[in-house]
Amino acid sequence: MQEGAQRLKKVLNSLESEGLLTTEQTNLVHTRFESLEGSDSQKSIFAEIAAYLGGAFISIATLFLVANIWDEAPRAVRVGALTVLAIALFITATLLGNVTAMRLRLTSVLSLGSAIAATAATGFAFDFDGAPSLPLSVGAVISLYAFIKYKHEILHVGTYGYLFITGLMILGSITSIEPEDSVVYPLYWIILASIWLYLSWTSMINQTLGYLISAATYFLATQFLFISDERFFSYLATLVIAPLLAWIFLQDRRWPLLLGAVLTTTFTTGEFVAATLGGSLGALLGLLAAGIALITTSMVAIRKSR
Repeated sequence: MQEGAQRLKKVLNSLESEGLLTTEQTNLVHTRFESLEGSDSQKSIFAEIAAYLGGAFISIATLFLVANIWDEAPRAVRVGALTVLAIALFITATLLGNVTAMRLRLTSVLSLGSAIAATAATGFAFDFDGAPSLPLSVGAVISLYAFIKYKHEILHVGTYGYLFITGLMILGSITSIEPEDSVVYPLYWIILASIWLYLSWTSMINQTLGYLISAATYFLATQFLFISDERFFSYLATLVIAPLLAWIFLQDRRWPLLLGAVLTTTFTTGEFVAATLGGSLGALLGLLAAGIALITTSMVAIRKSR
């Protein structure tokens, strides 16, 4: 079985290097093949669980041990310890690589841990009066590098979270304006979501997860604009976002696209009608408009599938 696994690995790596398979497809084949190994696969699962539990126990024990001396420790000791931890996690992740699905998950967790440790080390190394944009930028670079290299779902979510928060901190440092007083912040969310939508559309990242993250960010941006009394921009963004998600759904029928289009249309339409007419009538008309939009989109999708 081991010899067969090695041959399969060589074939898949060759197809991936030729561009005939994506990293996600290669990992999927590895996972399915490992599931056929019976007890060996179960042993790998138990070994992975043991690794996670062992790391959690070590982390908890270390936190309790250093809790009493951490506040009194010099800055150089804090920064040095966190830097060594970040480097150790990064090297370990690199050595593990992505040979199997289990090692890829471990590599992703360790890479994200390295990014977090580097963020903390940079934060302790410098004094920040405002937003900690520099520490977050360091962590974002590490997580983004790991995500580009391994493209795992864990790194997918972690990297997007880093970019989401880091962008806000950088904008706060530049503008010195609170988020509710500026359209720059939700505009950044829309730009970031659009980049993720394009990467998902071109299959450069996991499509379902990428579409879900993009749709959720679009919805958050439109709602933030409405709450911040930037209603014109909220309506304008919805007029562009909802048809865009619906159109991509007709081409690549993935549920996050339809969900995003429906939710964005539902809430924005209801808010628009309620703001103009007010009362329960506005809410009912908003619900009616959302229902019509949902039925229309579904009918078009069904007709196209036929």
